[in-house]
Amino acid sequence: MRVMLIDDEEISLNVTEMTLKEFDDVNVVGRFMDPYAALKIMETSHVDIVFLDIEMGDVHGIHFASLITKKFSHVQIIMVTAHPQYALEAFDVDAVDYLLKPINKKRLQKAIEKVRRSIGKSDANTMEDTVSFYAETLGGFNLVDNKQNPLKWRTKKVKELFLFLWMRKGIPVHKAIVMEKLWPDTNQEKTTSLLHTTVYQLRKKFKEKGVENAISFNNNHYTLNVSVRSDIKEIEKITQAQQLSPTDTEKLLLLYKGDFLEEEDFIWSLSLQHQVRQSVLRYLERCISVYKDSALVESCLKKMLDIDCYQEEYMYKLLVFYKQTKNVSEMKTYYKNIESRLEEELGIEVPLKIKELYQQTI
Repeated sequence: MRVMLIDDEEISLNVTEMTLKEFDDVNVVGRFMDPYAALKIMETSHVDIVFLDIEMGDVHGIHFASLITKKFSHVQIIMVTAHPQYALEAFDVDAVDYLLKPINKKRLQKAIEKVRRSIGKSDANTMEDTVSFYAETLGGFNLVDNKQNPLKWRTKKVKELFLFLWMRKGIPVHKAIVMEKLWPDTNQEKTTSLLHTTVYQLRKKFKEKGVENAISFNNNHYTLNVSVRSDIKEIEKITQAQQLSPTDTEKLLLLYKGDFLEEEDFIWSLSLQHQVRQSVLRYLERCISVYKDSALVESCLKKMLDIDCYQEEYMYKLLVFYKQTKNVSEMKTYYKNIESRLEEELGIEVPLKIKELYQQTI
């Protein structure tokens, strides 16, 4: 289940997220101190449960819960507050449960069970024409169905075939190309047999999930007919937008947990992996040149270095940022990190430009 946390206190967000990590089927996909930023993210990102604080400065959680349920009727809301007097109002907006701070683990477990039952009933009573899935592709790869159950692949090649066809975005792929990309060092007779078996297993997997014709085959071309939303599509939408949005930037920072299919060893995916990485870096470079919010600029710089940790220009820019914000302690800490990374790991000296900047500041 995909969970979003909304609270105007950072400590409360940290505690709730830490407690939820004990539930295997719960995945925190976003945490926000600004409720309207969370609402905007929900327009493009699937969420099952929202843990919502009631008293958030100018925004009252009861009123905000009604906004969520009007726009996203499938979302289950769990109200969280230090004030027990709001319990009846919480249930008036169809909150599935009401938790008092500090959150009790046993009480939280009961609330999660209520949501599981509620989602189960909704799925049982709703006949959908289209079965949809969500793919997490940044860092590791995971594909989940409508009930947030991960798909288990019979073989690695079944998973690879799905990804290869899916990344063609509905464009038919010739049988010969599929065989060449997935079995480059296998003779044609064996490859044909392996392809037929893998296609059969992939069709069978999606048929179990209610998709009758997951792969079509016409004129020697294969096409994937599965509705899949994904983190990579969300990233592409953000990076291709002409206007920068701090909310979108925060969403990208949250989504980009690693390179595209980083944990897989598919040779055919390396080109796209590089393209996505470069588009994200170019986007973040735009952000640091435009945004005035120092916390957001710092987050962008750190993400750039997460993506390309040996890029000297990014190292220099982060040190310049710490100098401009007069954050000497962070500058010292990060410079030691540079020394360790370059001198100890790679056996090379810290670039003169970076060294001089540090010495002039400290």
